[in-house]
Amino acid sequence: MELMGAASIDALTPEQRQQIRVDVACASCGACGAQIVKQSEAQGTSTKIRQPHFRFTGPNGQDAHHELCEFNAEASKESKDPLINFATDRSAETRFVRGLVCKGIENGIFDQEAIRGMRQWFFDLKSETRVRVSATVEAIEWMEKLSSHPYHRRWPFHPSHAEMPNFDWQEAAKLQFTEDHFVLLEWLFEKRRTSHFPRAFSRAKTLSEEHFDQEIFDRSVLKPFYEKNVEFACFFAKNSDFPKKKKTPPEYYRFQGAPVPLLALCALLLFVSDWSMDDAIGLGAKLIAAPSASDGTLGNVMGLNPFHDYLAWETLALASELAAKSPADFEYEEILQGIEARIRDEHRLWRESR
Repeated sequence: MELMGAASIDALTPEQRQQIRVDVACASCGACGAQIVKQSEAQGTSTKIRQPHFRFTGPNGQDAHHELCEFNAEASKESKDPLINFATDRSAETRFVRGLVCKGIENGIFDQEAIRGMRQWFFDLKSETRVRVSATVEAIEWMEKLSSHPYHRRWPFHPSHAEMPNFDWQEAAKLQFTEDHFVLLEWLFEKRRTSHFPRAFSRAKTLSEEHFDQEIFDRSVLKPFYEKNVEFACFFAKNSDFPKKKKTPPEYYRFQGAPVPLLALCALLLFVSDWSMDDAIGLGAKLIAAPSASDGTLGNVMGLNPFHDYLAWETLALASELAAKSPADFEYEEILQGIEARIRDEHRLWRESR
């Protein structure tokens, strides 16, 4: 819906304003109670500092949006982060995607209704699946230490090992740690094989600090969609003129994350293809081959990257599982020091008994 000019807004009758409150609904959560907010300009200039838009309010003037809606004024930053402004052109990546969005809308490959539909799908998922954040920063640091710990080198300590002239007690303690916690390490490395968390520890700690003991969207429901989206983004980047960065080539997207604008575009193509990879690739090829859009403003829409911070949230969830299986004390270095003291004592008693 294109909003009217300031003069037309001022001319609305009370009956027309009431009709707008009833008829116009939020594109995300379906809230009613729309009021038109006029465009505003910087004093003495024609520079727009606020675009005309709808504000949704309740009978007492309160924000009418659902608490999980990204347009709720009181909503946490978490609900707004997945939103992607396709109108931006601040990088080669975003300019490329913006051009494709314009082409996609102009050539009927997708439309603004589909973009809104995807946001509705995501809102419904957020509303239906909630989980409480229970992983502490200490639990994440524990997982970080264990994920880089020697796992396949298994060699239980024997006092005779320490008779070597240059015996490394610290290395022996690490090997013995593997023996003492083998079931735990085996579980973790199996998870690491099938998950994507190795690069997301720092962000996961920040999320833990911000959301500990709060209910948030349970991202585990996104896993099959995320897998497809990353694979598609990798394929799309490799087989198109998408501006690739040397620092993160497409084959690294699975572990380091794909460029956000590309993820948003690929998610949209998958969504309108009912998450069929082959159909989405076909649409992607059609999109690239389409003539350039004659209207560059068609990309002025708000898209969605439903997988914002997915790697970090997955890390957070796995840290919670690991903590429940771990000793109460997450002090990795202290545990290693304790093991070293123990095996030194074993060696001393062994020598005394000879």
